[in-house]
Amino acid sequence: MTATLRRWRHASVLACLGLILAMLPADGSHLGAPALAADRSAEVWPEISPEERSLKRVDQDPEADAVVLLNERNGKILKEADEILNVLDYHLRYKILTERGKRYGEFEIPAGKYSRVSNIRARTVKPDGTAIVVPSDQIFEKVVFQVADYKETAWVFHFPAVEPGVILEVRYDRHDYSLLFIDPYYFPLSEFTLRSRMTQAIPEDMGYTVLCDLCPNNQQPTVSPWREGKAKGQMYTMELRDIPGYKPEDLMPPERDASPRLEMLLAHWRNRAIWGLGRQNQFFIDWPSVALYAWSYYQDAMKTGLSDIRPVVEGWVQGISDPQEKTKAVFRHVQRDFRYRPFERVFGASHSIAWILKNKMADNEDKAVLLMTALKAIGIDSQTALVSGRDGGSLNPNFFSFSQFTHTVVAVPQQGGSPLWLDPTVSYSAYGFVPWKDSGADALLIKDGKGQMLTLPVKNELSASRYKVLVKPRKDGQADVDVEAEFTGEDAVDLREDLVPAAETARKTYLETWVQKKRNGAVLSSYTIEDIEDQDKPLRLKMSLQIPGLVTSADEVVLVRGCVLTCKESNPVSRAQRQYPFYVDRGWNEDESVVIQAPQGMKPSQAPPPFSTRSSVATHTFSCMSLEDKSMKCSHAFVARRNRWPASEQTNVRAMFDKIVEADRTTVAFERSDATSAGGH
Repeated sequence: MTATLRRWRHASVLACLGLILAMLPADGSHLGAPALAADRSAEVWPEISPEERSLKRVDQDPEADAVVLLNERNGKILKEADEILNVLDYHLRYKILTERGKRYGEFEIPAGKYSRVSNIRARTVKPDGTAIVVPSDQIFEKVVFQVADYKETAWVFHFPAVEPGVILEVRYDRHDYSLLFIDPYYFPLSEFTLRSRMTQAIPEDMGYTVLCDLCPNNQQPTVSPWREGKAKGQMYTMELRDIPGYKPEDLMPPERDASPRLEMLLAHWRNRAIWGLGRQNQFFIDWPSVALYAWSYYQDAMKTGLSDIRPVVEGWVQGISDPQEKTKAVFRHVQRDFRYRPFERVFGASHSIAWILKNKMADNEDKAVLLMTALKAIGIDSQTALVSGRDGGSLNPNFFSFSQFTHTVVAVPQQGGSPLWLDPTVSYSAYGFVPWKDSGADALLIKDGKGQMLTLPVKNELSASRYKVLVKPRKDGQADVDVEAEFTGEDAVDLREDLVPAAETARKTYLETWVQKKRNGAVLSSYTIEDIEDQDKPLRLKMSLQIPGLVTSADEVVLVRGCVLTCKESNPVSRAQRQYPFYVDRGWNEDESVVIQAPQGMKPSQAPPPFSTRSSVATHTFSCMSLEDKSMKCSHAFVARRNRWPASEQTNVRAMFDKIVEADRTTVAFERSDATSAGGH
């Protein structure tokens, strides 16, 4: 390394934030910076218009629970003391339209990975114009994630007097330390947005590539001169109106594929240098520059951390001689021994190996660097790939930004064949299992500092949830229910993600909540979990439940629901005109077999007629049959294969779900048996 490059490596930290992690305390203490306004009484809020006050419904979305009157973010890159950072001012204004909309009264502001929140101001404005300010002592910082001494926090508060007709308003500042790419701005929020506005000021010596994706009519931001104090440069301004809300629900595409957004990527910075690229002035101009930057910092972490991890890995593979079994053991330990901190953004840098080993925690990039370093310790070279996961959305091949990648995976070369792709961010998958988010995903493979765009192999792993349910009706209208459930593939991965690291009391609480979501009012009496640690096997649950609402008595007939845990109680597809395509990127396969015991002295009446429906998205079948012991067995199956369909399929898909809701309400009738009836005369 030349002397110039060594100087660049150290200067880059302050000069262009090339290595963001070096600027912030590794323990995350920057997240606890004050977030309350110094003088709340001096706040001057923008005027609320008569139209905003009188608004009672949104014609474009009649079912809306609330409407976003304003979603605004104003940013400017400034120098504060020895730091150069992006100062962002957020302003959100909601109008509550229905009782269901009262849920927006609970507000949470994540602290962020490389940012800090400050100056929170919030108020409720009643229909008569009365404003109730959220007191500063009612804005709390809570821990949302913690492993050992590492923690991340969020600011939370409740708006007062929330009811239909009120306006909720919040403003806050965020100091963002990431300048490589400006935090993507999504114009809509979860509800229909009437007005969304974004501005970003950049100094005259900086240049950004701008992407306005899915913006109507290919609209681009306006650019005007900007000056503040000694700083001067350009101001980018973009405003959109009347934008459908984005709700992350079933069959929705990822936000990146559904909502207009604006991104800015650092292309040049005059007289500044990035050590990771080994050059100054010109930065992220193509995929090779992205690959080189990430490779430089990943390799640096690996080289400095190899001696730290070597003795740890020796313990992992002790007594194992087969190279593949060693690889498998290393992969399992990286998966399981280090709590995964979900983070759906790539920055091209990681914590040090020493930090990861100490804290037993790793985010998306940490996991890949840790796995590659551990494999290096047993003599196996590997590469990494930055992945645009299917859960994150499509990748724009002409916008060379880390922001398009959601996580990293590791490629292990295989003799005479394609590499073995290992995703260490999925903590409880089997060795060689390809998660749905990786199957067919776009990726940037990095090898020796060079990048190659490719598509990861498509592998449709079998994922299924199967339930065997025994229902024993009671005279009081409740039902005792025994459940044997088996989960494979992604369904097992998701449950293990929540259950394995949890303490026994937390597991019980999780399962109680899980059962409540499956069947409202259900009470978990007991449970056992089988093969929870063996991710090569299906995960099995055995549960005893008490469930109200399954049994209805009328005269001498008892009616029992034929669907218990996999039922659709309402249509998940809105009546409002759909703006987005239908996505099934992760397949569904639910199978429920319900055996209903005949109440004492009763027998089943005629079985309900069989039922089936299908749409372009999924198929559903339901049928019942009598068994020899006077019980009735009902089988329910729902299957949706991976694919994508246009929004024009809405009528077809909604009609299917209407029929499913009807079928899932089917009841089985039991009547008094002949012998009992005769004895009663």
